[in-house]
Amino acid sequence: MRFVLLFLVCIPLLCQAQLLSADSIWALPMKAPVQLSAAFGDLRPNHFHMGLDIRTYGKENLPIYAIADGYVSRLRISSVGYGWVLYVNHPNGYTSVYAHCNAFVERIQHFALDTCARLQQNEIDLLLNPNALPVKKGEQLAFSGNTGGSTGPHLHFELRNTQSEHALNPLLHGFHLQDNAAPVLKGIRVHVIDSLGYVVPGKVLQVSLNASSHRVVLPPHFLAPGQQLGISIAVSDYVQPSGTEIGLFNAEINSDHAQGFAFEYREIDFDESRYINDHIDYVHYNTSKIRYQKIFKSAANPLQLYAYQGTGGLVIGQQDSLSLSLQLRDVNGNESLHQLLIVNAHPLTAPAYLYAASSHFLPNQSYQFSDSKLSIHIDTGTFYEPVKKTVSLPTQIVGMASTPIQKTIHIRLSAQQLSDPMHRVLTMNGQALSTTYENGFLSADSKSLGKISSVIDVVAPSCVPAATNRFDSLSTGLLKWTIQDNLSGIRSYSCWHNGMWVPAYHDAKNHLLKAQFTVPFLPGDRIEVRVLDAVGNEFKKEWVVPMPTP
Repeated sequence: MRFVLLFLVCIPLLCQAQLLSADSIWALPMKAPVQLSAAFGDLRPNHFHMGLDIRTYGKENLPIYAIADGYVSRLRISSVGYGWVLYVNHPNGYTSVYAHCNAFVERIQHFALDTCARLQQNEIDLLLNPNALPVKKGEQLAFSGNTGGSTGPHLHFELRNTQSEHALNPLLHGFHLQDNAAPVLKGIRVHVIDSLGYVVPGKVLQVSLNASSHRVVLPPHFLAPGQQLGISIAVSDYVQPSGTEIGLFNAEINSDHAQGFAFEYREIDFDESRYINDHIDYVHYNTSKIRYQKIFKSAANPLQLYAYQGTGGLVIGQQDSLSLSLQLRDVNGNESLHQLLIVNAHPLTAPAYLYAASSHFLPNQSYQFSDSKLSIHIDTGTFYEPVKKTVSLPTQIVGMASTPIQKTIHIRLSAQQLSDPMHRVLTMNGQALSTTYENGFLSADSKSLGKISSVIDVVAPSCVPAATNRFDSLSTGLLKWTIQDNLSGIRSYSCWHNGMWVPAYHDAKNHLLKAQFTVPFLPGDRIEVRVLDAVGNEFKKEWVVPMPTP
């Protein structure tokens, strides 16, 4: 009787957790029940989330399975990003991706580590032919983990178009999410935009929400002739019955006076993911940390999220009103409908916002600034919107740190008047950049704007053995060190056992280096660690067995 009661109690819990299912062409990448912590298109700093995050409930080393027959087409081991990740190409034109693994299964692990040993490189990125590592549907591939840039144990799973390499929404390609709740509108903002969809700075209104029908009155001098309105929204989509919040799938706006506009998360080009900074109201996000998604776009935005032609700008006249319907949908078709009335009781008298290449950085132009010491190159397509131009070569300033950019800018600084140039690092706003020194110049690419400088780095990385390291008969051979660099960053690392190279892994987010050595350790065994920073400063130390255990 007790077993029956326990079974009856567990049924609702299992149903609640069993959120992800798959069509017969696929197997699930982890054992059911499968619950998501993030979905395709979720909004992240500087990028869209490109797959599904599958919960492992704080656990690591759970089995990960191939979703279909195919072959391992790529193996990558990295201290950042996806960490330990493998890619499987399938005959039907899809590629599946399994990221943040702790390790691969034995035959794949041997293949990867044998390659590491042959190259004496701990971080690799291998492209494989179809015959190297074939896999079957449901076959175990790896063990779940927390490697790379992961913020906690989970499996990051992706589905891609093999040919285009675009990330696809798995929930539109044979995977299904149990969900019966509609998206929840949390905020509306009304922006003034020009004919190219660029936002006019300072011209934005926050709409007071009132159930499903909302109203906003434009103030005097809000609109100039030729300007339009653009709508942005903050939305939460809670998956029921689990209660997990994921990103919105679709938003569409329509009026009686103009063609509608919409965005929908079907697929994303990896090269365009950073355009999230143009898709959201970045200025508001930078101050509030709340992401409003635009239901309009600028002329420079190439994202394929948008379902209609044009910019999505809304035209309203003087002494006029505009009635809009706003429809929010999740991937299962659950939807919420809102009405928005915009009232303009004033003439169009505001001064027009003007920008030109002489005063602003423009998205469709490139720029080159140089003097005898410093040169800065900015590619076409670096800026999302026209940005007030701020450049001072004497003080080594370009733009503002708060301005998001799509492409890196290239910096070249003369080192003729600088001491010890080979140990110098270029910095942007005090943050070290990956710097090269050649022919009397320091060069680097920066993902941000601001204050450029250079500093000398003559301090080697630090390396501190873990208190749990053992060298006696009870040692498992797994040794760990905390490694850090004060400035230029760690370039490479290696471990050695009696002069033989040993595979090691750098958990960059936790500053941890670990390696599995062959045991038992014998008297006289030599354990060596080498850590090199980006400008060549090296930590190198050898420990000789026997050593006292801490």
